[in-house]
Amino acid sequence: MKQCNKFGLFILASVPSLVMAHPGHHHHDANFWTGFIHPFTGLDHLMMALSFGVLMWSMSKIWKMIGAWGLLTALVAGFSLGAHGIIPNGVAEIGIVGSLFILAVSLWTKSNRIFPVAAVFLSVFHGSAHGAELAMNGNVGVQILGMITAMAMIYALGLGLGALMVKFVPQGKKIVGVLAALVAVIGLA
Repeated sequence: MKQCNKFGLFILASVPSLVMAHPGHHHHDANFWTGFIHPFTGLDHLMMALSFGVLMWSMSKIWKMIGAWGLLTALVAGFSLGAHGIIPNGVAEIGIVGSLFILAVSLWTKSNRIFPVAAVFLSVFHGSAHGAELAMNGNVGVQILGMITAMAMIYALGLGLGALMVKFVPQGKKIVGVLAALVAVIGLA
């Protein structure tokens, strides 16, 4: 079993392009589907939204809503900043790694509201990476709508995963925290 884990870790570490904001994707049109599909094609986007949902599950209902709106607003703001070149892609990648580490720490510690707030602010970098990478020809507004729809769905899946973790997996939040940290470490490679 340990050999299998080491082999899997080796494979993931040797292919960091699978983890980070996948710059190899070249979309020729900006439309709803290119925006919608993009967050599902990178572990960084998936882990960020899933981890954030798991984290927010332990919060009150009002904080879940604030978290969702904050996340989506930060993504849109970041998308605009990245599309206009205000946040360079290299800086965005560092911010993405930072957001995953913040989420990992917050999933490992007792709930502290500063961590989700920090994660929301750092999600600007996820949006920035999207804005810098996705095509700017076609209907960019519809593309952003697709991205936001997908990220909201992944966040909702994270909330559901958080509910399952609390009910069935005693150390579930820590497991998700380890996965988020692993994705961040691989992203540094």
